[in-house]
Formats: sequence, C-alpha cells, structure tokens
Amino acid sequence: MRIAISGTACQGKSTLIKDFKEKWPSYRSPDKTYRDIITEQNLDHSSTTNKETQMAILDFMIDELQKTSKGDKVIFDRCPLDNIVYSIWAEAKKESDIDDAFIKKCMTLVSESLRFIDMIFFVPITKVAPVELEEDDLRDTNETFIEEIDNIFKAVHRDYMNNPRSSFFVEDDRPAIIEIFGSRKERIELINLYLDNDGDFIEPGNIITEEELQEMEKLKKAFGVD
Repeated sequence: MRIAISGTACQGKSTLIKDFKEKWPSYRSPDKTYRDIITEQNLDHSSTTNKETQMAILDFMIDELQKTSKGDKVIFDRCPLDNIVYSIWAEAKKESDIDDAFIKKCMTLVSESLRFIDMIFFVPITKVAPVELEEDDLRDTNETFIEEIDNIFKAVHRDYMNNPRSSFFVEDDRPAIIEIFGSRKERIELINLYLDNDGDFIEPGNIITEEELQEMEKLKKAFGVD
C-alpha cells in the first residue's frame, strides 16, 4: 500500500506520519523528501514558488513514486497532487512565471503519476482541533496563504468526489482520497477504519456500518469538514 499525506501547510502532516508509523511500523518513508530538494537546490518555495521549484519538486516526487511497487508499504509526506495545487495557486496570483501552459504540462504528469499511489489521506483545515502554526525555514506560516491553498485542496477533493472524469486523475486508475481530521488520536482512529492491523486496505464492504457512517457525518459537521 502506497499512501500519501496531503494538505495545506501547518496542519500536522508530519506528526500524523509519525503517529501512523508507530501504529503501523511495517510502513517506511523515503529517505529524502521534497524539503530536501528545496534545501539542496536553494529554491524559492511556498508563496514565492516558480516554475523551477515546482518542476524540480514534481520530478523528484515522480521519481520516488516510480521506485515503488504495488505491494510496498510506503507513506509519503505530500505527493504530486500537492505540487499541482501549489502551482495552481501561483498561476492564479500572477506573481511568478507559472502560467496556464505550465499548469497543463504538469497536470498530465500529475494525473499519470497518481497511478502509483493507492490512497491519499487529505488533512483539511477544520473549525475544531486547530493545529498550532510552527515556524521553520521551509514553512510559510502566512494564514491567508495557508487558507487559500486549503481552499484549492477542498475544490480538488469535491471535483474528485463528483466528477469521474476529473482532469487531476486518470479515470479508471485513481487513488482513494479520504479526509482525516480531529486530534492526533482521532486521526489515527479514522485511518484505522480503512487499514487493518497489518496496514492493508479494508475492502469498502467491510469498513463501516450504517451507525458508524452516521457518526462520521456528525464528526465531519462538528469539525467543519464539507
């Protein structure tokens, strides 16, 4: 099972990966992440990103995905879907060299590369259990920027749910996308509905009872998840 944790900045993705690997120790993470690429190549990033940065990160992410096979148990910090979300934001702002032609070029690469991911756990901003913003050299803590990226993620997720021909994914070979929200413990409990003790995917017919589904809908409303 190849899993990615996706979402806007400062939502506890790194902490979630740590908690996930404690629960399912059979999973590994790649030795390098996109953050290493930014540091090694001294790239502008986040709200100051550009074509060079986005393509360098996308190439790295695709290379890492292509190193895996269907039976591997790998959890990734972000994936090509995150990359295209940030590119879309930059194109909309018109403050970098990222343009529509670049988005179209990347979209093809992204949709094809997502074939190599089995499941994406999407961490949205919610009204309850907010995550405290932590600063470091590679983290943009501007709240407006973070919320704008989150809005694009949520739009992509709605498109995924409602449009089988979404341009972000190959129609007949796309990963599951599942929203994960709540406290650290609650996030792992939600993931536990989809993975068994060995970290393998639980088939949909065996996942959730009607009562559990109703409870999840109540939780989503309480946490401000659309």
